[in-house]
Amino acid sequence: MNTQNKLYALRRKMDEVGVSAVIIPNADPHQSEYLAGNWQALKWLTGFSGSAGTAVVTKTKAGMWTDFRYWIQAATQLNGFDLFKQGETDVPSFDKWLTDTLSADDRIAMDGKIVSAAQARSLKKQFSQKGIVVDTTMDLISDLWQERPTRPRTPAFELDAVYAGETRKEKFSRIRKKMADYNADCHVLAALDDIAWTFNLRGEDIHTNPVNLAFALMTMDKIRLFIDPTKINTALEATLEADGVALFDYDAFYETVHKLNKKPKVLLDPEKVSDFIYQAVKMRSDIIEAPNPSTKFKCLKNKIEISHIRDTAVKDGRAVVNFLHWLDTSDTPKTEMSTAEQLLHFRKEQDAFVHPSFDAIMAFREHSAICHYSADPDTNLPLSPDAMFLTDSGGNYLTGTTDITRTVHLGRPTSQEIQDYTLVLKAHIAVATARFPATARGYQIDAMARRHLWQQGLDFGHGTGHGVGFFLCVHEGPARLSTLPLDIALAPGMLLTNEPGLYREGRYGIRLENMVLVVKDRETPFGSFLKFENMTICHFERSLIDKTMLSSPETKWVNGYHQMVYDRLATGLDAPVRQWLKEKTKSL
Repeated sequence: MNTQNKLYALRRKMDEVGVSAVIIPNADPHQSEYLAGNWQALKWLTGFSGSAGTAVVTKTKAGMWTDFRYWIQAATQLNGFDLFKQGETDVPSFDKWLTDTLSADDRIAMDGKIVSAAQARSLKKQFSQKGIVVDTTMDLISDLWQERPTRPRTPAFELDAVYAGETRKEKFSRIRKKMADYNADCHVLAALDDIAWTFNLRGEDIHTNPVNLAFALMTMDKIRLFIDPTKINTALEATLEADGVALFDYDAFYETVHKLNKKPKVLLDPEKVSDFIYQAVKMRSDIIEAPNPSTKFKCLKNKIEISHIRDTAVKDGRAVVNFLHWLDTSDTPKTEMSTAEQLLHFRKEQDAFVHPSFDAIMAFREHSAICHYSADPDTNLPLSPDAMFLTDSGGNYLTGTTDITRTVHLGRPTSQEIQDYTLVLKAHIAVATARFPATARGYQIDAMARRHLWQQGLDFGHGTGHGVGFFLCVHEGPARLSTLPLDIALAPGMLLTNEPGLYREGRYGIRLENMVLVVKDRETPFGSFLKFENMTICHFERSLIDKTMLSSPETKWVNGYHQMVYDRLATGLDAPVRQWLKEKTKSL
């Protein structure tokens, strides 16, 4: 079916069940950012393939909302849907738009198995003020979705404690202590990265995300893991059972929560379970709403993980430097897609590499202004020596996850391109050199990055940084560096990105990204202070830096960083690459 046929069939279904609108979020039962094909209903219906979006269909209109990262992409992919640029002045949120569009006693359908309990509650409260009812018991898409992909069944495998730094039994103990603090009898886990971390398990059920589709229930004396049994081999099953883990089929989870045999106090995070799960638990249990203990434990990297991350930075740095050398010196004809293949080749040469941590963004000329651009055969630009090229990529290694962005010019940059690059570099340095109290939140650091751009009347529409997992999801909560006023204090052990940018639509984009680790700085009469330790090792582009725009401390930082890059990487590079890097890292 084409989009118009899908909309026609959906509206017929809406008439049959008596609803005036349907909300289709980009979501799955685990509240994942990136979805297995089985749950990519938004893409199926609208054609939009980005990771963040919400579609709304009424009897006469169809719209889709997405944020700054995807405005340009959505404009080219959407078919039959109006694009609403979420966050732009005078653009209403989808819920506000629906409130203004619908009338009292109208009904809205949402699939409660994929919408989070927190979002469902918020929407029900808002719409009820106008007498509009939100029904989360209806899935209107499944019956219409022909040739829907089946759930993936990739094998699960164990991440050894030599990498994780902690056994699963030790993690179980920590979580149970937190449960006791809440006076909880049971804990529900649905978020895939929380489950992967808790059980020291990894998989490949979601593209580039090393997780398994699973649910878990933990009590003070039992641990149940709900996962497709074909994913667990005999040896892993025995290991899990020896650690007190009872295995059940993935689909048995819903029946289990419907049949809790007493009235326990259940700890769950309404942001990380579906409304369906929440309502099922609520029928038989008292709910304690709080963040999953594993979410905080996971984001605070332990000493062994940090040691591995430092080593991984060297491996990944060599892969990226080899790539940038090849990009600069090879006469081989190149395209956006072929450069991604070449970078993957260099990463595959590194020890303990498993797969990319996300699909590499290889963006030439005007494509570099699209934050999350993804080349395909229809858009695949050939590279030529006359424009900006942005490369944003990362790797999943047994020893950690990486995320790095560099922007280069393949010819002779203009004065404006140099000025823009230098402004983004100044923003990057502002974060890299920040010192802040232990009470600081991410939005305060985000403002430090934007200051230099704001002074020139410039800005960028995405956050300055996000959390990064350890051989896990490249986007990890709960902390981030963004304009959102999240009440999450930065703490030692958090691994984040530092990635300010500047984008001129239709022309070029610039982003410079390193990973940084929050570490202790010093104690003063005014309290404890923290700072960032840089964890990414790769040079910036000297030909794009206007030294006259840098302060003396900024110049000193660049020179010191470049010397460190050369010292850490040189011994593992071939002689031509080593000499090339020496030129690239000369003092300004």
